[in-house]
Amino acid sequence: MAANNNAEKHKRNGYDAAWADAAKEIAAKSLGGLQVRCPKCHRTGTLTSKWVRKTPVKPIYICHTNGNGYFKACKLGPQEAKAARAKVEISRDDVLKLLRMGKPFILFSGGKDSLCLLEYMRRLADHTNKELTALHVDTTAGFPEVEKYVEQVCDKLSVPLVTVRPQHEYFEIAKKWGIPGVRSRWCCETLKVAPLRRFLATVEGPKVIFDGIRAAESNIRATYIPVWYHPAFRCISVSPIFGWSDAKVKKYIDRHNLPRSPATNLNTSAECWCGAYKCRADFEALLGIHPDIFDKLVAVEKAQRGKYTFLYEKGERIPLSSLKSRATILPPLECTNHHPGAATV
Repeated sequence: MAANNNAEKHKRNGYDAAWADAAKEIAAKSLGGLQVRCPKCHRTGTLTSKWVRKTPVKPIYICHTNGNGYFKACKLGPQEAKAARAKVEISRDDVLKLLRMGKPFILFSGGKDSLCLLEYMRRLADHTNKELTALHVDTTAGFPEVEKYVEQVCDKLSVPLVTVRPQHEYFEIAKKWGIPGVRSRWCCETLKVAPLRRFLATVEGPKVIFDGIRAAESNIRATYIPVWYHPAFRCISVSPIFGWSDAKVKKYIDRHNLPRSPATNLNTSAECWCGAYKCRADFEALLGIHPDIFDKLVAVEKAQRGKYTFLYEKGERIPLSSLKSRATILPPLECTNHHPGAATV
């Protein structure tokens, strides 16, 4: 028992040390958009956060360093953190500094936010000697059209693409492990995080991950900080368009005439149909567009022998097979382009 406790303590200490090292690097960059007055020690420092497993709202710190080895992290209370977050932004100059910190990888799911991010970072990279790499996760539970679209966009923008996949297909895993839900989201770790972690572990030297997370997406994401250390990927993670509104993202995509995803008008993600956060309308749309994927999900439900279903409404489990009687098969999805426009960062 003592040996296990020591191992766990060592693991925790290792994670804290890694976070502290990354926080020192972030603070040393003097990122203007993250500089705030500390309510604890009343000195200016750099706002950042620390990943804590199974904790949606991450703790917020203001980090202080003088460049000579001194480092202090002041943890903020809930109200202090809320006030500090309201002052945070990440500027173009900040992103340029972060681009130079290591090999840059752009997470590109094929959604509008990651599309906007990819073009934005491609243009900023012209001011550095860094070559971007788009990093895409094929969850094995998405639309094949999205996979083709990701390849087409990267080819159009001349950005090298790396696609990673889970070790086993989602539909087979779900038959054994059960249907993912809001309280048991094994899908994110298994289908997305693990493949990315395995790939990034093969990359030598410093690296930086750039993602399309925005505060406007949800109340939980609004509590995030746009620069932090990602323990799973063991590198700094950056959200360059964190403060952008929905309207600004759309305007940027329109202005640069970026190819529109085949799933643009679905009002739901076509990247992953694992089940968590999907509603009846989503599955009805899926049945109309991709009955083949729908039938795979029906097979997953059958493997649960009635114990679990993807839909649970008003205390009743709704089998997906019951939706098929009202199905209308829709035409296949196609990629389209926006109208041409001016192109500036």
